[in-house]
Order: sequence, then structure tokens, then C-alpha cells
Amino acid sequence: MVEGEELMKKRLWIVSGPAGVGKSTTAKRLVQNMKKSAYVSGDDISHMVVSGRERPWESERANDLVWKNIVALTDNFFEAGYEVVVDWVAFWHDVKRYTAHWIAQGIEVRYVILWANQDVHVRRDQHRPIDAQMGERVILLRNEFRSSGAPDRYYFDNTVGELSQTIQQIQESERFVLADTYQSGAGI
Repeated sequence: MVEGEELMKKRLWIVSGPAGVGKSTTAKRLVQNMKKSAYVSGDDISHMVVSGRERPWESERANDLVWKNIVALTDNFFEAGYEVVVDWVAFWHDVKRYTAHWIAQGIEVRYVILWANQDVHVRRDQHRPIDAQMGERVILLRNEFRSSGAPDRYYFDNTVGELSQTIQQIQESERFVLADTYQSGAGI
């Protein structure tokens, strides 16, 4: 450790939820509130593949590739002393699978599924640029999250309220902290 550098606790926030719920906006603001932080976008990673790209929601292989890169980047940022905020449509089974090794190392992992009323999700999606709109996929994602088995404690309703209040809750509430309670928890 370089003189004058403080030892920071390794922490990871996974900001998830359906399209149009405010994941990117929330994650980017959250990362700006930290002293030494890195922002990892699953969408950006997914779009790194140019030829032969498969959509992660249609291909388990493509989803796994995104997750493996999220893990690699996060590990590199941890090694360099950064806290990490991941912005990705992260379902419960993937969160359990890909975070177990960090939890076993004593790294604090927080998982939040941002949620809003269905009409708000749809309206927010419609306000995106045309090429970024998900259309009916918004409703499909809502249903997929609700049937994913994620405990209710990880859902955070951001239908109304200020972004600053959402950030404060994500940072301070213990309800979003993952514990080593997974049965399978297989790492990568």
C-alpha cells in the first residue's frame, strides 16, 4: 500500500431490474457518490461482441460471457482498490452463481432490483431513443423477475421519489446486502 492511501473495504453493488426502471441512471449516480469507484455496464460488455453477437436474454452462452467479463472487470477493479457498481439485468440465479466467491472472501455485495409500476416502466422505455427501446420486452422482464425467486427484500420501488433518496437507501439499508446463504452458490 502506498503511503497516504487508506485501505478501502471491497464493496460491490449490483443495480438490476427490468428495462425502463432507471438502472443506468441510478448506477451512474451511485458511482459518482463514492470516493474511488468503477462503473461496469453489462449492456456495454454485451455490445463488445460485434460479429456473431447473440442477445443475452436469448442465449445462455451470451449471458454467461457477459457475467464472466463482469466478474473479471470487478476483480481487476477490486485489486486496484475500487468499489464497483454493476448495471445489468441480473436475475437471482445469476447473482447467486456469480457472487458466491466474493461473499466467501468477505466482500460486501449489495443487490437491488429497481421496480416501478408497470405503466411507469413502459412510459420510461418509450422515452428512450428508438434504437434503445425494449417494447414488449419490458413486460416480459417484469414477469421474469417476479418468477425468478428473488426474495422481496431486494426489490426497491422507485415509482415515485427522488433519485437521491433511492441512492441513500441502496447505500445504507442492510436489506440489500447478500449473505452466504445460497445452497448451490457455484462460482464461475
